[in-house]
Amino acid sequence: MAEIKRKNVQKKSTGAFIKDSVMTGISYMIPVIVGGGVLQAIAKMMGGYNIGAEMETVDTLAKVIYLIGTSLWNFTVPAVAAFTAYAMADKPGIAPGLAMGTLAGTINTGFVGGLVGGLMVGYVVMWMKKWPVPKALQGVMPILVIPTVATLVCGLVMYYIVGTPIAMFMTAMQNFLMSLNTGSKFVFGAAIGAMMCADMGGPIGKAAAMVTNGLNADGFFIPTSAKMCSGMTAPLGIAIATFIGGKKKFDDVDRENAKSALMLSCVYIEEAVIPFLVKDPVRVVVSCMIGGAVTGGLCMVTSLASPAVHGGIFVIPMTSNPLLFIGLWLLGSCVTGVIYAFLKKPIETK
Repeated sequence: MAEIKRKNVQKKSTGAFIKDSVMTGISYMIPVIVGGGVLQAIAKMMGGYNIGAEMETVDTLAKVIYLIGTSLWNFTVPAVAAFTAYAMADKPGIAPGLAMGTLAGTINTGFVGGLVGGLMVGYVVMWMKKWPVPKALQGVMPILVIPTVATLVCGLVMYYIVGTPIAMFMTAMQNFLMSLNTGSKFVFGAAIGAMMCADMGGPIGKAAAMVTNGLNADGFFIPTSAKMCSGMTAPLGIAIATFIGGKKKFDDVDRENAKSALMLSCVYIEEAVIPFLVKDPVRVVVSCMIGGAVTGGLCMVTSLASPAVHGGIFVIPMTSNPLLFIGLWLLGSCVTGVIYAFLKKPIETK
């Protein structure tokens, strides 16, 4: 069944095939980030935010929890590499993909290196599976020959050819993010926030999420807060707009949908806005993007960090400043609500 699905995928264009494979790898990576990040955040809540620097001087339950979370977190890049290769070449790609992800961390190529390594393994394994081999060797190909040869070939290419430029790129990006001034930080965060609220879980928001999740995997947690906090503003903002606009601008169905949006905002589900988006796309998008941009920009300026990439209100206590997170969430929501309540046309009476 997996092989049939893979043949159907390969009928697509190369770009679509690569995109689907990368998205598969990222979808498998997300639980690793969430689990590892949340466990580390719980440990920081119990033992102090700097518990990572005190690992050798303390011996507490918080230390053990932090160690468990860190152990899971270390599989972030290997997971995205392994499952990107798996999406392309099935089970024989998993072991070489894990090796490329681990190597990416060793040579400081990070999330990008893991993705490149996973894609490289996928194509090499797909090529090797087409080799004409005697029937006597067909049984050992997927468990011995393919993993060994693919790991060696891709590892050498990664180390000697593509690893250095990727590491230089990652270092340059890290230095760039660290050197941003206040204005530039706001613009960067505002761009993340606006993209997250542009299509309510569509490709634009997913592109912004992929970038911030990649930065999170490399240890940059501030863009993650800009992503999640701004994404939570749109549903709550629309719910606020229905309260401000009242019966003159919103019918009974809108107000019922607003109740769902209010609850779904708390768990970071933007799709609650879609019923409003379908009926009034331009005004909804403009209002939500402005509110999201305000929140995203302020998250970056205030250096609000979130180790968890998803979870909504359940992970707010694990951010670097929970009260600030709630305040910026409410601020962006109010901006969205006021703007949309003003822009929305009154209901036509028949």
